Amino acid sequence: MIDKPLWGGRFSGEPAEAARLAGSNPEADMLLAPHDIRASIAHVRALEDAGIVSPEDATAIEQALEKIGDRPFRDVFKASDEDIHLAHERNLAEELGDVGAKIHAGRSRNDLVVTDFRLWLLEQGNDLAESIGSLAGSLSARAAETAEMPMPGSTHNRPAQVVTMGYVLAAHAFGLVRDLERLAQWSSRTRTSPLGAGALATSTLGLDPAKTAERLGFDRPFLNALDAVSDRDFALEFLAVASILAVHLSRIAADLARWSEPAHGYVELDEAFTTGSSMMPQKRNPDVLELVRGKAGRIAGDLTALTQVLAGLPSGYHRDLQEDKQPVFDAVSTLKNSMPALTGCIETAHFDAERMRSDAEDPELYATDIAEALVKSGLPFREAHMRIGEVLKRLDEEKRTLRDLSSDEWANLGLPAGSKMLDPDSSVRARNMPGGPAPERVLQQCDAIRAALSSISS
Repeated sequence: MIDKPLWGGRFSGEPAEAARLAGSNPEADMLLAPHDIRASIAHVRALEDAGIVSPEDATAIEQALEKIGDRPFRDVFKASDEDIHLAHERNLAEELGDVGAKIHAGRSRNDLVVTDFRLWLLEQGNDLAESIGSLAGSLSARAAETAEMPMPGSTHNRPAQVVTMGYVLAAHAFGLVRDLERLAQWSSRTRTSPLGAGALATSTLGLDPAKTAERLGFDRPFLNALDAVSDRDFALEFLAVASILAVHLSRIAADLARWSEPAHGYVELDEAFTTGSSMMPQKRNPDVLELVRGKAGRIAGDLTALTQVLAGLPSGYHRDLQEDKQPVFDAVSTLKNSMPALTGCIETAHFDAERMRSDAEDPELYATDIAEALVKSGLPFREAHMRIGEVLKRLDEEKRTLRDLSSDEWANLGLPAGSKMLDPDSSVRARNMPGGPAPERVLQQCDAIRAALSSISS
């Protein structure tokens, strides 16, 4: 049985405690432990296929690994263990003696840790995809419910044109559909097995990386061992996808929070997704939405952190790469906490159709409709734009609005029936182009969202 440090006889003793602590990463060890067992079992079977380990020893090692994997982490990992990989080897040696020590032939922690990390992150990606799909599905369902609820659409936080609540919710859902597409593409690229790459140049033991990849559920083995141990594109790309997703979540939260302000009053949040004030008894604050809104910067910071770790690294494995996990762990945890809360906010929100309709009757929201009506009568758009702008300027000086125009004034504009255009339902229904806010088009968009979600998940 081995009684020296597991990483070799070149050293006469253990590292200094300060050096050990500098390299300690217990969160990663705990999260990766189950995947390290999986990877170790796949590797020992590769050693068996290559004739390095007998079938009897391979079976004994696999059974011992499964036994170790069933134990609580605190019983497997000791403070003196450098990482979970060596902890598992130590446990194997304690269980099986020299037979257990055979497992590390043909592998390095360099290819093992990145294998574990890919397995863990692919699992997390699947979970996140389910959460994104649930959120997008909830948005689509509420969009269908509110497809005929007119409200002011805005640009620059100023009233612009009449849309519907369903139209805006569907717009948010399409962003999440793209997030799912990106996540699926990321997953496809990440399903490459690094196991068998060794430290950087494979081994002389005749291992079959393709068979190992198949055992682990990857789509393919590595094509270059040096790339396999150096590559963290999968982690960086995941954080890029996560950062875009977090931006979308932040924007959804921002809209809901703004609509819930008393000045708007378009949405009332369920009290289960609000909090009170420790001082002001009347308050119901949209804290959940504010927290989600603020997380985008945190996840963008995770992306920046990993980018800085990777930038400028020479080829090969370097211990800097241990810093690849914390930003990813943080992003995954943040998203997992944010999305169910945001989904709950949307599913339980009450939309005030009367309040939205009242604000949608603001006459200036119809300026573009009126200009386009002039275009239909043959006027060039720029001239129509100028003419309506001049009318609005005059009305503003006279403390009037478009609703105050007389029949003669409408006739002078060339639009005798112009007053009938100042109607929110007529306005949104007139925008019946594909992709527009007309209720039937919003329902088509909801169908497209559901179809996309079904296609991506299948």
